Amino acid sequence: MRILFIYPDYKVNIDPLTGSMLGVDEGGWYMEGVASLSAVLKEAGHDVALYHLTSPVGRGDFQETLRREAPDIMGFVTMTREYPQVREYVGWAKDALDVPVISGSYHPTTLPEEVIATDGVDMLCRGEGEAALLELVSRMDAGEDYGGTESIWVKQDDNVRRNPVRPLMEDIDVLPLPDFSIFDFSKLLSTRINTGVVILSRGCPYSCTYCSNKRMRDIYPNKSRYSRFHSPEYSIDYLKKLLAAYPGVKYLNFRDDILPWKGGWLERFTSLYRKEIGLPFICNYRANLVTPEIVRMLRQAGCYQMFFGVESGNDYIRNEVLNRHMSREKIVEAFEACRDAGIKTVAYNMVGLPYEDKSRVLDTVKLNAEIRADHSLSPIYYPYPDTVLFETAVREGWVPEVYDYREDRFVDQPSLPRDQLYFARHYFRTFVRIYRALERLPEPVTTYLERMVDAVFVSPRLPHRALVAVAAQGERAWSESKDFFRRRFPAFFLWVRDRVRGVEQEQ
Repeated sequence: MRILFIYPDYKVNIDPLTGSMLGVDEGGWYMEGVASLSAVLKEAGHDVALYHLTSPVGRGDFQETLRREAPDIMGFVTMTREYPQVREYVGWAKDALDVPVISGSYHPTTLPEEVIATDGVDMLCRGEGEAALLELVSRMDAGEDYGGTESIWVKQDDNVRRNPVRPLMEDIDVLPLPDFSIFDFSKLLSTRINTGVVILSRGCPYSCTYCSNKRMRDIYPNKSRYSRFHSPEYSIDYLKKLLAAYPGVKYLNFRDDILPWKGGWLERFTSLYRKEIGLPFICNYRANLVTPEIVRMLRQAGCYQMFFGVESGNDYIRNEVLNRHMSREKIVEAFEACRDAGIKTVAYNMVGLPYEDKSRVLDTVKLNAEIRADHSLSPIYYPYPDTVLFETAVREGWVPEVYDYREDRFVDQPSLPRDQLYFARHYFRTFVRIYRALERLPEPVTTYLERMVDAVFVSPRLPHRALVAVAAQGERAWSESKDFFRRRFPAFFLWVRDRVRGVEQEQ
């Protein structure tokens, strides 16, 4: 059979108050799930293609592409923020071709009833799709009844067959290496800066309330095996195939939530990596798991930057509301260990979390000043549906139970009104820099000035709206400048970035 994956890979942003469009964030991201599904299906003799939509397209162009591809089945990659686009494209697809449509990925896994009710969606896949989709396609190709395929929900007449989710594949090394060739490298954002995106694991072992991982884990009968990793040897083979597919790759970006650290995995992997790959890379890690030995191994292997989820500097918000269970001291120690090893750091934070006010946001600002991260990110918390924190916000009346996922949605709570929320988001890094500068002054000057700055930040009398307008304009100009150089002069962009981040390239 011929399977066409349709991947809407861009975000439409809508103002929740006015309904007006704020803009479109164009995509161009590699997706491991699509590459893995393609490899499994091709290995079984099926024909696979990808329609990668990195920006909106019109109905005519969309339908012309589908007719040209002439698939036997269409599979829509359906993530939450992109679900409204999928819903529209499915309607267009059904008008163009009389072939089955199946939806897969995060949104149909966590909110299957919403997706299966979509006009034009004939089936959906819950959870991992390799075994399920292969069985489905094989049955369809053989003309057999496929209505009972595990992990697949199937519309039949006026009914829906809600088949149970099959157990997780516990040994993911049995999978073929991903089919990197299904992606057009010229469309990938990472390709423009010579970076390959890497994912060596599946599933996060933690249950943060703002994340869908817990709900996704709970659908499996063997959920205790949710977090799995490829072996170091498989991982090196993976990287070799990726580098063969991306001849210009000079950097790697490990997108795993956490690289394994137990059972000698990291020691074995970094040893092989140094000998057989040797490219500089970045990775994510969890601060309370970091040790000087882990950081040393990563640095010797070529890690030049590590990303950590700090999320909140307020202990109550971080541990009770977000379920992070991470002490302030551990966070400080992790950033200190990276600094000592010569690894640059990025701190992920969120503002506008449930039960926050400006004083609790200030705790996050001050923690970021203390950890001395090289870069601090502070987006506004987006309430993803079917997460524990979303349900908390709905229960408090701060978020509607149903909304357009394209909305620039935030938690509308009286303790942090919209203007104050946007001020905290836009001036987060400015105040981090101010507090870091104060640390260099002698006492008691530092304490006196810090109290003054505290009072300014939390003051409800600031002209928040005017200050936000100024900051937003400056951020927009900076972002557009970076994007211009990334697109038009990538070599110069990388030269500057490498020097800022301390990247060392092998000659």
